Amino acid sequence: MTSRERVKRAIHFQRPDRVPCFLPDGRENDLRWLWLPHPPVIQEWTPLPGTGLDRRIDEWGTVYERPTGSALDHGEKASVAIPDLARQAEYAFPDLNNPSHFAAAAEAVRVNNAAANPQYCLAVMPFNSLNEGTHNLIELDRMFIAYYEEPELLKTLIARLAAAQQESIRRLAAAGCDGVMGYDDWGLQDRLMVGLDLIEEFFMPHYRANWALAHSLGMDVWLHSCGNILPLLPKLKAWGLDVIQQDQQENMGLEALDQAVGGRLAFWCPVDIQKTMVAGTPDEVRAYVRRLRATLGNHDGGLVGMAYSTPEAVRHTSENLAAMCDAFRALPGYHG
Repeated sequence: MTSRERVKRAIHFQRPDRVPCFLPDGRENDLRWLWLPHPPVIQEWTPLPGTGLDRRIDEWGTVYERPTGSALDHGEKASVAIPDLARQAEYAFPDLNNPSHFAAAAEAVRVNNAAANPQYCLAVMPFNSLNEGTHNLIELDRMFIAYYEEPELLKTLIARLAAAQQESIRRLAAAGCDGVMGYDDWGLQDRLMVGLDLIEEFFMPHYRANWALAHSLGMDVWLHSCGNILPLLPKLKAWGLDVIQQDQQENMGLEALDQAVGGRLAFWCPVDIQKTMVAGTPDEVRAYVRRLRATLGNHDGGLVGMAYSTPEAVRHTSENLAAMCDAFRALPGYHG
C-alpha cells in the first residue's frame, strides 16, 4: 500500500493497513503538506522609536504591533485593511492566486508521483479562510456587529473571499493535488464563537459550493478549526468536509467527538496541544495516542497522526514530542 493510498483509505474509512502519519521524527511520512509562495509582506517587524513596540504590515495591509523583541509573539492588530465595509470595493486582495505561485506545488506533485512510494499531496489554499479571512480584514468585533447592522455588506466581502478561494481550488487541482486545506477557527474554549444560525446563513452556501467544486475536481477537503466546535462538526460533514484538523480535543472530549461524527468525519490530530502535551508525562502522552486510535481512529480508519508545527511556542518538551511520535508509529494496524 502506498502512502497516498494509506491516507485516502484512512480518511474515507476504507481500512488502511495502519494509521497514516505526518511527524517530525525523521522517519517516512505518508503525507506531503504543501504551502505555496505568496506575495511578500508590506513591512517586516520594525521597531517604532520611543514606543517599545515593533510593527509589521502583512500582505493584506493589516498592521500588527508587539513588544520589541517578542520573537514568538504574532502581535495584536493595530489597524485593519478594510476599516469601512461600505468602501470595500476600493480594496484589492493581494495576488495570492498568481499562477507563478502554483508552479512549486505542481513540481512537488510531479516529483512525488514519480517516486516509488508516492505520498498524499495536501495543499493549503492561498485563499484558505472565509471566517478568519474576513475578520482579519475588518477586525473581529466589527464583524460581530456587521452580522446584525451590515449583513449584506458582510456577505459581499465573504462572497469575494469565497470566489477567490474557488480560483485557488481550480489551480491546485490543475497542479495535481490530492486534497486542499482551509483554516477557519470557529470555537472559543467552551463554545462556538457565534451561533450556528449565523454560520449557516453567512458561510454555509460558500462551504457547500467550494467543497463540492473540490470534490468535482477529484480532491478531498481538509479544514483546520480549533476551539469547542462540537455542535458544528455534524454540519461541516453534511456540507461536504472530509477531514477536520484539530490541535485541541480535550475541551470537547474524545468520546464526545467520536459520538458526534466518528466514522463519518476523519480527524488529523496531534495529542491535545494545550493539556496533555503540556502537562502530561511521556507515558500519559502515549496513552492519549492510544485513546485517539480507540475512538476517532476505530472506524476502519478515521485518524491521521501529526505533531503541532511549532511545539516550542506552546511549551512541548522534546521528551513528550518523541513519546507522541513513537506512539503514533507503534499503533496497531487495521486487520480482518
